[in-house]
Amino acid sequence: MTDESLSAWKDLNLKQLPQQYRRKPSGRVFVNRNLRLDKVNHVGFDMDYTLAVYKSPEYENLSYSLALERLLDMGYPAEIASMKFDPDFPSRGLFLDKVLGNFLKIDRYGYILRCVHGRRVLNSNEIEQLYPPMQVHHDEIGKRFYLLNTLFNVVDACLFADLVDHFESKTQQQARQTPAEETDEPLLHGETFDISYSNLFQDVRSAVDFIHQQGMLKTRTMEDLERYIERDDRTAKLFDRLRKNGKKVFLMTNSGYKYTDKVMSYLVHGMLPEYENWKDYFDYIIVGAKKPLFFSEGTTLREVDLKTGSLKIGQIHELKEGHVYNGGSMRKLGEITGCTGPDVLYVGDHIFADIITSKKRHGWRNLLVVRELETEVNTWIAQQDTYNHLRNLEYIRAELYRGLDADSTEPPNIDALTSHMDSTIDKLSFAYNRYFGSLFQDGSKHSFFGMQVQRYADLYTSDCRNLLNYPMFYYFASWPSSLPHHLLGVDDIPSLPQ
Repeated sequence: MTDESLSAWKDLNLKQLPQQYRRKPSGRVFVNRNLRLDKVNHVGFDMDYTLAVYKSPEYENLSYSLALERLLDMGYPAEIASMKFDPDFPSRGLFLDKVLGNFLKIDRYGYILRCVHGRRVLNSNEIEQLYPPMQVHHDEIGKRFYLLNTLFNVVDACLFADLVDHFESKTQQQARQTPAEETDEPLLHGETFDISYSNLFQDVRSAVDFIHQQGMLKTRTMEDLERYIERDDRTAKLFDRLRKNGKKVFLMTNSGYKYTDKVMSYLVHGMLPEYENWKDYFDYIIVGAKKPLFFSEGTTLREVDLKTGSLKIGQIHELKEGHVYNGGSMRKLGEITGCTGPDVLYVGDHIFADIITSKKRHGWRNLLVVRELETEVNTWIAQQDTYNHLRNLEYIRAELYRGLDADSTEPPNIDALTSHMDSTIDKLSFAYNRYFGSLFQDGSKHSFFGMQVQRYADLYTSDCRNLLNYPMFYYFASWPSSLPHHLLGVDDIPSLPQ
């Protein structure tokens, strides 16, 4: 539009404006902070769960079974061999209380929204007895409370819950579920075992780490890539469009060269005739990056010998196309390529290793891939009547206090209303997951994971290939954010509690 046409524009009331154009929810990139794609010169991609989308539940079944085999090798009883991964149980974004063995879903302020022990959902009275403040304190995160924040962690969660249920079924009574200090951990007692929840989780983490670090999971994946990884011809098209629009495209993954070579060849080889090899799609390639360490002190940057896979020793002053490099640091990458600050858009799935550290330390812009988002959006759309009912109940609650002030002496009876609200929130939550509800919220409250997405992710989407639904010069604009007082005078929103 021209300056003249904008000056001649006659403002309309918001209700009079035609419905704003929106792409289909399943293919949309959602915006927390404005980003002009034409101002981005470097676009980087993570590989695992970003470009390489692992098929669910096939991949989790494989991870679970391998970790279970490792636990058996560690001396766990043979009867656990029959346990299977349950795709309907786990969710990421949870905290595991290593002392009491409970999964906690908390809100953005640390208050507990849901609590599950094994497969048993605890009620509010039980939660309050175990956690009298009803809150997870920030200084205990990473100590007593372990954050299960990645898609890899859903295997940890399911395996731990299964083991808790198994061992508790073998005890004379359920292990003591009372508030405990880290020095006074409840134990699971049985005829042939005596183990704390923290030690049980430590063994689960050890088993899962083992199958990753020893290459067992990657080896089995490479033996049947088609079974475990989705192949999408839009991957090659996305790289091609970015390059033809003048963007420098790079790959930065924690996976080693052998695995990266197999997976990337599977994903894009033969897709477009002008690219003979998967490496041709990238201006530079870094494997074994060791994120988030890469964004702080990093490691030594070394070139990979493409014939042997071994690492060369020598000084590196440029990153050449068609070559592959291992390790390095953000400082070294910036010195060599000029890839710094808001000039970079990094696309990844790990909220901490990919998004938070690159943003806080170096100001990179980012696109967070949340695989569960498409299901979340579809459920949200299907549950609009339930959510509308919840908002009506919130309106009724506000009306019950209409006209009351400091001189009022009789509070309204809201017991029945509170019960209706709780059951409506449960109905809404269980439409997503019958144990933990939505990944992003609980009723009208943001979850801790939802807070992280809102605070740190500039853009987020269910699939990085959704970028193809936008021109490479697109202006990603966020919705205006509002504090409660900004809602005054907006007559299409019900009155909020005062």
